[in-house]
Amino acid sequence: RKEAVRILKKGAPPIKKEMKKLAPKKSGRLHKAIATRRGKKNRALGESVLIGPRGGKRGAPYAHIVELGSRSGKYTSRRGKFSVFTQGGGQIRVKSINRRGVKGIGFIDRAYQAKRDEAEQRIFNHINDLVQK
Repeated sequence: RKEAVRILKKGAPPIKKEMKKLAPKKSGRLHKAIATRRGKKNRALGESVLIGPRGGKRGAPYAHIVELGSRSGKYTSRRGKFSVFTQGGGQIRVKSINRRGVKGIGFIDRAYQAKRDEAEQRIFNHINDLVQK
């Protein structure tokens, strides 16, 4: 099993490099959060390797919004109210707000589509080398 993950990780570098190249670098946090890691265990799918931004405190918890975007429109609170910050540092509580949407960049998908063949070739070559030994 460990060997299977090692082989899959051999195909990750071209996709990871392309993803880092296409990622927006406004603060650099999303760029630094891109990593290769082992996927969750799943008997039906077998072993997997994930390439993409880490979440959590050290990662980029907003990566899905950058990748996919967000919808715009009127948001109404079901319980309580939204906090809205005003100029001068004030804060008011309102029942509904109008938000503008954000268009997704799609850098993860573009990186995968661009470098998929190269990654598959690297994995195939590594398996061939192991079989030849």
